[in-house]
Amino acid sequence: MDLESLFGLPAHPLLVHGAVVLLPLAVVGTLVVAAVPPARRHFAPVVLVLAMAATGAVGLAQTSGEALEDRVRETDLVDEHTDRGESVLPWAIGVTVAAAAVTAADRLGRPRSSDVRQRLATVVLIAVALVVGAGATWSVIDVGHSGAKATWTTLEDEDGGVVDDD
Repeated sequence: MDLESLFGLPAHPLLVHGAVVLLPLAVVGTLVVAAVPPARRHFAPVVLVLAMAATGAVGLAQTSGEALEDRVRETDLVDEHTDRGESVLPWAIGVTVAAAAVTAADRLGRPRSSDVRQRLATVVLIAVALVVGAGATWSVIDVGHSGAKATWTTLEDEDGGVVDDD
């Protein structure tokens, strides 16, 4: 499925904003519900849905980026952005898995777990959420930066003069 345009504009720049907003929100939400056990019961399912939406947004951004890549001039910066863009989806999936683990931990461990086991589970959940959250956040920043460079950097000719894209 090629997702090339929305409302007469290239779809990729529009869809990227969904991923850029939703994935960090899912990371923060996962960290909060992992670190605050009383918040899990009510908010962990909401965070899980947010993480799934973020993963979907990342997938749509990636698909639309692949469609756009065929329509723009191939440069080293575009190739770099494309290569880096492939790193976000695995991290987004990791955030979704961490959010699911936090949601499941609350549902599965409550009635029969001791305080020590609950604290250990909380520490493990926080550690996992921190790792995938840091990876997801860094990958979004890295890919966004490379995309901005690919879009806004002017090209130079062999003599060092600036070449207009027109």
